[in-house]
Amino acid sequence: MNNKHSQNSLSMRIVMAVAIILVLAVFGRSVHAAGLLKPKNGDQSDISIKSHDVTVVINNGYAKTEVDQVFVNNGDRDHEAIYSFPLPKQASLSELSLWINGNEIIGEVLEKEQARKVYEEQRDKGKSTAVAEKNDYKEFVVSVSPVIAGNETRVRLVYYQPLTIDLNVGRYVYPLAEGGVDEEKIAFWSVDSSVKEHFTFDLTLKSALPVKDIRLPGYDQHALLSTESSADEQNNSQIYRAKLDFTEGASLSSDVIFYYRLDDSVPARVELVPFREKDSTGTFMLTITPGASLEKITEGVDWTFVLDRSGSMSGGKIQTLLDGVSRVIGKMSPNDRFRLVTFNNNAKDVTGGYINATPENVQKVLNIMSGINADGGTDLYSGLKLGLKSVDEERTSTIVLVTDGVANVGQTERASFMKLLESHDVRLFTFIIGNSANRPLLEKLAKASNGFAMDVSDQDDIYGRILQAKNKVLYQALHDAKIKVKGKGIKNLTPQELGSLYRGQQAAIFGQYEQGTEVDITFSAKISGEDQEWNIRTTLPEIAEDNPEIERLWALSQIEEHMEKIRDGAERTSVKKKVIALGEEYSLVTDYTSMIVLEDEEMENLGLQKRNYNRVQKERSAQQRKAAAAPTNNRVDNSQDGGMFKNAPSPGIGSGPVGPIFLLLLGVCRLFGQRRKVTVE
Repeated sequence: MNNKHSQNSLSMRIVMAVAIILVLAVFGRSVHAAGLLKPKNGDQSDISIKSHDVTVVINNGYAKTEVDQVFVNNGDRDHEAIYSFPLPKQASLSELSLWINGNEIIGEVLEKEQARKVYEEQRDKGKSTAVAEKNDYKEFVVSVSPVIAGNETRVRLVYYQPLTIDLNVGRYVYPLAEGGVDEEKIAFWSVDSSVKEHFTFDLTLKSALPVKDIRLPGYDQHALLSTESSADEQNNSQIYRAKLDFTEGASLSSDVIFYYRLDDSVPARVELVPFREKDSTGTFMLTITPGASLEKITEGVDWTFVLDRSGSMSGGKIQTLLDGVSRVIGKMSPNDRFRLVTFNNNAKDVTGGYINATPENVQKVLNIMSGINADGGTDLYSGLKLGLKSVDEERTSTIVLVTDGVANVGQTERASFMKLLESHDVRLFTFIIGNSANRPLLEKLAKASNGFAMDVSDQDDIYGRILQAKNKVLYQALHDAKIKVKGKGIKNLTPQELGSLYRGQQAAIFGQYEQGTEVDITFSAKISGEDQEWNIRTTLPEIAEDNPEIERLWALSQIEEHMEKIRDGAERTSVKKKVIALGEEYSLVTDYTSMIVLEDEEMENLGLQKRNYNRVQKERSAQQRKAAAAPTNNRVDNSQDGGMFKNAPSPGIGSGPVGPIFLLLLGVCRLFGQRRKVTVE
């Protein structure tokens, strides 16, 4: 990338376009939900989900999600239950428990093929067993056998994931609405997403920083929000709770999203969460919230909108999306240029190249757009290739890609996409609609072009996401961002590359250390082409036993780095072995490892160690200690550390003028909110 693109501005008019697309792209989403998988035109069985209880704790920069689910078999013979749910972002599935004869049995991790083989052998013998598997970037699948006729079977899942703050707003997603992009799954399985009796969602937020607001969008009539004082009398912090309780049945068809907004006074900061036991390797999570002065940018650009019009965009979704684009181009200045590219089985340049937004051109495009329908496959490569065509190197150029699907027509190899993008000096902003899309590819493309990718859920507080996107593209970015941590015994930092950080974004890295030591932390980036650097010094402790989950999150970040290499075409065997080794050592479900539950006798017969059992006991013990304690303040910077860590950017969310087009958007969002309904049976 040359300096022109790191300095150039992004116009308000196009930000409006991005915002409207985000709002309208989620209208009319077809429902593909988490739930029991049952073969179409086959044995539907008598198994159903009796109850589904979710408990979430957000503390110290990461979330623990626990799912306690009971299956019931009302038939006269035993069955196997297969349950799937969308893959949460950056989630480490680390516990699978099955209750056998009234006792909880915790799963252990094996290589994927071995785990599947053992599960099928146990199932065929009629032994109680369960296995959790990862289906690429799409979903986790849990198989349980037997669900005994006339009886109930209880299963428990736990996963951890790091959470980052965006413009002082935290966002947690419990994903339930699948993206409807797995064609083979849709063709073979029907999904029973109904919960027959009770569905509960109980979230606890513990924050050492003051929280201004909490919200569960889409559940306003059902959510119980409360604030509790900390049990520690020496600490006046608060604990925040959000609860949903459906006692007469519900459907697992919509994501549950929790927002929390930190007080506007919260500063930019550096936070460090360590874990180290005596005589062992320590692990840490380092999160940096920059407060650098990023100037507002005003110049216009050439914009290309690349819109997915494949079959998964059918129904009201495509029409409302096109209607949104129609409104946007009508608001542009004639000096701005734009193109509109659509794709399904092939790509089409709707506008015939860049055109100025004159009244005559606008009307011409409106007439063309009125005939666009959604059908066919998803030739993402052709859409992106056509979008990149005729980019004017003398003008700032940006591409907005909106898709909810997976490349399944034409070129689908990751390397082909990267090669295509490398040949153009252009930023790509990707909006990923719903769950189960090819997030690894879309995020990689955005990062490689110094753009950003943003997830949008069917239950999002869309207006807030609009403002978050607006604040990113209206200001300069921190390009080529890097974090260095120097100290005795520091090793295995990940991710190795941060890319660009936009206004309000955090940078989070994980690492290991051999002993307690002083460390120097350096954060560097380019602003408008000029190098900037900020430094602090702090200490990693010799003993820190409150957050053993950090080990799993570190391992997951390492696994993701290795998987990126595999997706980029690295030598598969050696990298695969590293993923398997990490999955087994830290008991994580990965692309190459699965978690299996066996009766104790069978565990002994197979010679399996209770590695995960021991790790879970350590984690549960630490969680019990933390539950009774006040939130921990993990800041390690201070007022002498320099400007980067003194002043956070003003969020611009919830106050101040937004202009007439955003008032229009607010009205659209309110209409969207009125249309959404919670499905309760």
